[in-house]
Amino acid sequence: MSNYRRGQGFVEYILLVLLLGIISVSALKITGVDVGDLFTSVADTLSNKSNTVFADTFSDLSNWKSIFGSNRWSAVDGNLVTTSAGDQRIMETGNLPNDYVITTTAQLLSGGGYGIMFRLTPSGSSYAGYSFQLDQGYGNKFVLRKYSTNGTEISTPIAVSSPPAGFDFYAPHQVTLSVVGNTYTAYVDGTQVMTAKDSSYTSGGAGLRTWWSNQVSVSDFSVSTP
Repeated sequence: MSNYRRGQGFVEYILLVLLLGIISVSALKITGVDVGDLFTSVADTLSNKSNTVFADTFSDLSNWKSIFGSNRWSAVDGNLVTTSAGDQRIMETGNLPNDYVITTTAQLLSGGGYGIMFRLTPSGSSYAGYSFQLDQGYGNKFVLRKYSTNGTEISTPIAVSSPPAGFDFYAPHQVTLSVVGNTYTAYVDGTQVMTAKDSSYTSGGAGLRTWWSNQVSVSDFSVSTP
């Protein structure tokens, strides 16, 4: 009889838990809460999923501004393209946190390279900040550069690395930049290609640059929290 009562109590406990679950789900539905959405939200929170703070697929350029050089940028068929060559910079207009992750897909159309810029601070007709570059003109390298407050390129790069064997600078590539504290890590097509440190600039926006005869097409651009 004692074993029966213990078993009976366990079954009653399970049934009570199930009943409370059914009541809770019903209450959520009555108040208009989608249980599936709630589950997804909780799962995202538990997995520390990054939150997008800026994203653009370039239907227009309302979220961008030219900050240096001739404004030769245009939105064409969902791509940000340079309509002619030249030394130019463009920057998103959103307010970004100090630390973030940039993800973009870009293709070099002509010339020798392009740069994804970060921690940009406009200053009159110029700017300060950093640029991670796919740069054939620097000997087919990945290059991290710094710019002073008047937009002057510091002659010695912060870091330089070599692409993998057979890397095609003219193919589309997904570039991801992790900007956290004073540490900057670059990935190309999902592979880490560079990490470097510099403490000159602790905040600022994100953007793109071309120079000389270089022309580029960018199909998406997003910024998320680390």
